[in-house]
Amino acid sequence: MPAAPPAAVKPRAAAAELEARFARVMEEFAAGGAWPGAVAVSGGGDSLALMHLLARWAKKTKTSAPAVLIVDHGLRKESKKEAQAAARKAKALKLSVTLLTWKGPAPKAGLEAAARAARYGLMGASMKRRKLTTLYVGHNQDEQAETFLLRLARGSGLDGLSAMRPLAPYPHPDFPALAVARPLLGFGRSELRERLVRRRHMASRGGEDQLVAPGQCRQRLAERHALAVDRDGDREVEPVGRGGVRHREADLGRRGGRCVAARRAGL
Repeated sequence: MPAAPPAAVKPRAAAAELEARFARVMEEFAAGGAWPGAVAVSGGGDSLALMHLLARWAKKTKTSAPAVLIVDHGLRKESKKEAQAAARKAKALKLSVTLLTWKGPAPKAGLEAAARAARYGLMGASMKRRKLTTLYVGHNQDEQAETFLLRLARGSGLDGLSAMRPLAPYPHPDFPALAVARPLLGFGRSELRERLVRRRHMASRGGEDQLVAPGQCRQRLAERHALAVDRDGDREVEPVGRGGVRHREADLGRRGGRCVAARRAGL
């Protein structure tokens, strides 16, 4: 039988190499006691990629599968459908899914902080019931670089310019024994999204995946700075609040990582 053409081999080799890198990262987390764990899933590309990689790693290593936690903040009409769609994708992998809902009236002031506290509170309580100690989130290499640039733009001192840590304290005072893990900090968003597209877990977004020029990068970073985005939380599951401002932040968030890619490509 003739050998497969290079174009057909390359994607498979890239996928295998990505999974091997991820397995090495997870070996370190597991050795440090950070597994079994839960994964926060919003339905966005980064969290979906993490969920799929964790599920595949757990199956290959014959260890406990990740528990999937999905939060519906109820701040938009679409949020329930989005949460249910994310749950279906998790169930398709035969993973345990817990859909959590933030109930009660939304505050008139401090909506973002309240939603973030509610999100981590709901997930923390669920983890405590399951006796899990580590929540895995989808922060990646692009967000790591973007976080540094945003903090630099805000005039942060040396302490403020510190990068996101792979393993950090859980951001809720009621759960001091929990931790947040970020296994994708060494992975670019493009390679994660490409893996999802190849496995038909995500549709190609065409123009959204293209690189952007430095002038557009500066504009987007300035817009994100003006919106005072909380970079220490899980951006993917940050709710889109009322009034359109949070909707604009979410749109910038989906595309902002390409600024880093454009710089690497010399554009």
